[in-house]
Amino acid sequence: MIKHKRTVLLRKITGGGGAYLALRRLRRTFEDAGLRRRIVKKFRFIMDNYGNRPPIFSSIEIETINRCNNTCSFCPVNKNADIREFKRMEEEVFDKILGDLAAINYKGRLNLYSNNEPFLDTRITEFAKKARIALPEAHINLLSNGLLLTLEKLRQIIPFLDALTINNYNDELKLNESTEIIHEYCRENPQHDQIVNICLRKKTEVLYSRGGISPNKKIEKTIPSPCLLPFRQMVVRPDGKISLCCNDAWGQITLGDVTKQSIEEIWYSEAYLDARDKMAVGRQHISICKFCDYVKMMD
Repeated sequence: MIKHKRTVLLRKITGGGGAYLALRRLRRTFEDAGLRRRIVKKFRFIMDNYGNRPPIFSSIEIETINRCNNTCSFCPVNKNADIREFKRMEEEVFDKILGDLAAINYKGRLNLYSNNEPFLDTRITEFAKKARIALPEAHINLLSNGLLLTLEKLRQIIPFLDALTINNYNDELKLNESTEIIHEYCRENPQHDQIVNICLRKKTEVLYSRGGISPNKKIEKTIPSPCLLPFRQMVVRPDGKISLCCNDAWGQITLGDVTKQSIEEIWYSEAYLDARDKMAVGRQHISICKFCDYVKMMD
């Protein structure tokens, strides 16, 4: 299934130019206002009912290798901009994470990616298989740019996934060669078409400020809306350390270490409780959140 981002469809309707930009700004204004109201409502519900000790996260990202092979201008860890020391997750650490999740009967989203290209890790199919066996009721997802994905790799990994999203980055919004092959295969095999989603995207998109480190977007004022990520998401880096959220692409804030603590212990640790308390007061109280404009509802 191929999906166009709505900005692409809007550009086609208006023909681009000033009309497109004006309508996009107007649509974004209304969407942001409505989204922020919903986030504030959910945030208040969480604080009123759970305070800084919410139920276990609904989404966990496991980054097994901290590298990408693309050059998207909005990404602080594209292959030309990445400042992180190269790391690859030890298999024992991955197994420990699965064991911790199985111990709490985890049924949420298990994303085998974070700020990386998962197919750079040649073990990713084996990891997906392990995850499916250990967590049969979890929703296992993979997000890839598709450049390394072949039919052979697709056939091997798809039995273990609930969703595979291919962000096809092409500034002309055309399918890249590798993705076109996958698309044709899925059209001929509709059982896979329900799992594989292809999103046409541009490398030059301007998205969120990503914790203030996006190469192509900066903001100068702290937005008033709270963020739900510290209450609903966990992100594990390849060395087993826990980042504040998916926008902490460089791993500037560490909230725990799965090699020394259980997943549940980390979620209710003083570091997490402190981060949530600060978010309840305002984004400006967390260094990387001060100039981050990420706003999104979480399950």
